[in-house]
Amino acid sequence: MKQGSLSQRKTGYLAKFIVNPKERRRTNLFLVIMLGLILVEVLFVYFNRQQLMTQDFRQYKGTFKQFGSIAQIGFYAALSIYPILLLLKNKQIKGIKWGTIELKTILQFVGKLVRTWHVPIALLSTGIVFLHVYMAFLRGFKLDFTYISGVVTVLFLLPLMFMGLLRFKRNDRNWHLKLAITFLILFFIHANFS
Repeated sequence: MKQGSLSQRKTGYLAKFIVNPKERRRTNLFLVIMLGLILVEVLFVYFNRQQLMTQDFRQYKGTFKQFGSIAQIGFYAALSIYPILLLLKNKQIKGIKWGTIELKTILQFVGKLVRTWHVPIALLSTGIVFLHVYMAFLRGFKLDFTYISGVVTVLFLLPLMFMGLLRFKRNDRNWHLKLAITFLILFFIHANFS
């Protein structure tokens, strides 16, 4: 019993989800950075609440929309893993070359890069989007398309993150991909039609 609890302390909470220790350390680091970012955001808004509340709403809205735009870029970068993996599965790209460089070799390099940074970018973007949500609700909730589409999008983000953990061991039954596509569509609608 003591050995089991000792091994759990050594490996940490995410060890049951992420077997690779290097990947687990990177995920833990960016999870801590995300949580720290959220804490700093909340404290910043709390200490500057008076200034933010008296600020012109258009200027205030522009500020929290900028955070949403930054998160949007990050989420699109994180989601770029899927088309690259689909291209790598395509057998027809094997023969495509530019001089001596094969397209598949370039895609493998980009795929490895995107695979390495998929989770860290997604976690940082999640931290930034929570600032966007927090600032949007700070000045009041409005029952309009923008707010409702934003709430629905964030509600899909939470299970998407959990299914991402299960994805490390392939226990998600492709729900991470399905939720990611749904999140992408909802996020696109919220960002571009609000």
